[in-house]
Order: sequence, then structure tokens, then C-alpha cells
Amino acid sequence: MTKMSNLPRDLAEEVLSKVPLTSLRKFRSTCKEWKTLSKRRSFAKKHLGQASVGAASHKVVMMMDLRIYLMSINLNNKNDESCIKHEGKLILGSDEVDISRVFHCDGLLLFIPKGSTCVVVCNPYSGQTRFIESTFAFRNWWNYSYALGYEKSTKSCGWRVGHYDRGLSLKGNTYWFANKKRSDKSDGDRSFLVCFDFTRERFGPPLPLPFEPFDEDTVSLSSVREEQLAVLFQRWDSLELEIWVTTKIEPESVTWNTKVFLQVNMSLQFQFQFLLTAASFFIDEEKKVAVVFDKNKERSLVNRNVAYIIGVDESLREADLGDSNDKNCYPLACSYVPSLAKLT
Repeated sequence: MTKMSNLPRDLAEEVLSKVPLTSLRKFRSTCKEWKTLSKRRSFAKKHLGQASVGAASHKVVMMMDLRIYLMSINLNNKNDESCIKHEGKLILGSDEVDISRVFHCDGLLLFIPKGSTCVVVCNPYSGQTRFIESTFAFRNWWNYSYALGYEKSTKSCGWRVGHYDRGLSLKGNTYWFANKKRSDKSDGDRSFLVCFDFTRERFGPPLPLPFEPFDEDTVSLSSVREEQLAVLFQRWDSLELEIWVTTKIEPESVTWNTKVFLQVNMSLQFQFQFLLTAASFFIDEEKKVAVVFDKNKERSLVNRNVAYIIGVDESLREADLGDSNDKNCYPLACSYVPSLAKLT
């Protein structure tokens, strides 16, 4: 019988390219030959190509109960209980580490271990990890906003970003929802987007939104095909939900589609507002639905995590994501595409 280690390299790559993404780390630890093969660019292309062939599901990175998971969401599946599948933990060794925040940029993840003094950047696909030591401890981790882009810098500004605003990485830059400081009495929009341009190492000008939110309203950002920006907006009083998508987005300019992607009056059927600290989401333009991750709408079930699948026809489906041990740990998700990017 021919052993796997004796197979020609091309054939071995073909066979091993069917290994699930979440099993890559275990597969690499099996033997030195397999580890070397998995680092080859030719294998990576086959493996990523295999994952995308006939894919009917969205790959999502989700932080839930202080752990990071890879999940697949098949919107063709009409069974609410099985349309979302846990594929496994995306970062091995995280059983011993509580993760407080996660941020995604072009296949790379930035996260902060709870109570740690370092920021961790990793490529789950290649297995590369880098630890960035900080000069202070993240004791109150909920008071910080984090970003990941093609370069790294910090600047001062005349506006503020809420500690619950996670920001969004798009084409190497990071966008935040921001508000004027209360002391700023100047003319212009009170709320807007701001972008940090990692190439120029500076913040751009305020970018207008297609609505004017109040402090109690829910606002959340997402990406569309890694090319455009989408924003979820829900009014606290009427509970009306809107999702808008850009037609052009750059660090210093934005153009919004003149037609809202989705508009639903949540007060007619559902009677609840998505939490300011949660409401991460993504949209499927073809199926004309949005998937929003939050706690159970029955606020008495504070530990239950739910994915809400909302259609432009105002239909609503709920998929149970399981319970969190910590009632203050909200499910946070972002679209994920594996990357060959190297950490240097």
C-alpha cells in the first residue's frame, strides 16, 4: 500500500487540499513533510480554490463567549436550526485564553487576550502569529477601539469614537462611526464616518451618512464583497431599520446608493431594538437579505445568542447560536476570506 508520504507532490497537494480550514493546524503538526507542503503557494492556491468551488455559504469569523470561531451560513437552507454551522475554533489554543475583541482585515485577525498587555495579530490560514507588546495593560478593554490596516499609526482628532464602535477595515483602511464632541458647536453634521488612511498615515475628513442618528440609535458597519461599505441604522423610537450601501468609498470621499438596500419597521412584528454594543451584520445582495447577530429579542434570555435573517420583504428568521456563559459577551461577526498574506 502506498503511503501518503510517498505520493508525488502534485497528487499529495490534490488530496490534502480537501482538509477543512479549521483542521489545517492539526494537519501541519502531523509530519514535517505535510507542514512543508502546506506552506507552498501552489498548495495554498489549490486549498483556497477547493473551498470556493460550489460554495453556497458565507464564511464568517465570530467572537462568541470570548472565543473565536469559523462559521458557515447557508442562506439556501430553509431550516433555521441548520442554516448556520459551527466549523470549529479558528485559533487553536484559545481554550485557555479569553479574547476580548477581534478585528478582521484581509484575512488577518487582530485580537486582545483579556487582561493581557499585548495585541495579537495572526493569519489563521498560514498559522503565523505576532505579539505586539503594549506599554499599558488593557484592564478596561471595553474602553478601547482597535484597528488593523496595511500600516500602523495614531493621530489626535477633534471628534470621538464610542468605545462600542468596532470600526471596519476596507481596502486596507479603517472606517469608524463618529460624533462631534459635545463642546464642538460648529456647523455641519453631528455624526459621520471617519477613515484612517494607513498609506498617508492620517485621518481623512468627516464623511456624510445618508441619515442623521441620535445617541440612542443603533449604528453598525459592514463590508460588501470587500469593496463597498454597508451601514445598519435603527431608530430607537420608531424601531425602523435601514441598511444603506455605498457606490464609492475612499478615505476622503463617499457616495451612497440613492435607494436603501433594506427598510423594515421592526415595531410592526418584532418590537425590539438591536443593541448598540452588538448588531454586527452582513448582507447578501443576490438573496436580498441581511443577517444580524445579537442577543435574543426576549431580553430575559440574556445569555442566548441569535442570528436574525431579515429579508427586504420584512420576513424574519431566527437561528439559535447557543448560550454564552457571560451575559455581557455579545456575538460579534465579520465576513472572512482566507489570505496568503505574510506577517513580517
